[in-house]
Amino acid sequence: MVNKQRTSAVLAALVLISLCACQYSTQTRYNYSEVGQVQVVQFGTVVAVRDIDIYGENSGATALAGAAGGAALGAGTGNGFSSVAGGVAGAAAGAALGSGLEQAIRRRGGVEYTVVLQNGKTITVAQNVSEKDTILEINDRVMVQINGQYQRVLPANNLPEEIEKPKGIKLK
Repeated sequence: MVNKQRTSAVLAALVLISLCACQYSTQTRYNYSEVGQVQVVQFGTVVAVRDIDIYGENSGATALAGAAGGAALGAGTGNGFSSVAGGVAGAAAGAALGSGLEQAIRRRGGVEYTVVLQNGKTITVAQNVSEKDTILEINDRVMVQINGQYQRVLPANNLPEEIEKPKGIKLK
């Protein structure tokens, strides 16, 4: 009985760790790898907005945790061959359960923006949304951050449309 409780505790801990890894980039949330990286910005105007569903990609971590927990629980159900068979069946069931759980957790709503940039190009960006984000509307002035990993459409209505040329350093 103690062994099953320990296995359940380990499985629960692995699932919680997997859940914490489900963070995603938004307007206001940056991945650690993005911090300190240059973000090229282009200005534009939103011409269309629509809600979208985002389906997560399985990392395999939750399936692996489920397989380990299921194998441990299944192996504890019998002796000899039945213990091995229980472990194999438990691993398969745990992996399927873990994978399905991760898929359900990573499923979320998002928004797709269609933006006409200053250079005349039209782009669409599917974007994650968090509770802190501003949902943009048609005709909003925006800046699009482009870094090769994750593009963001950010509000720019509050930014000036014209500024003085920044002061530089003159070389002698």
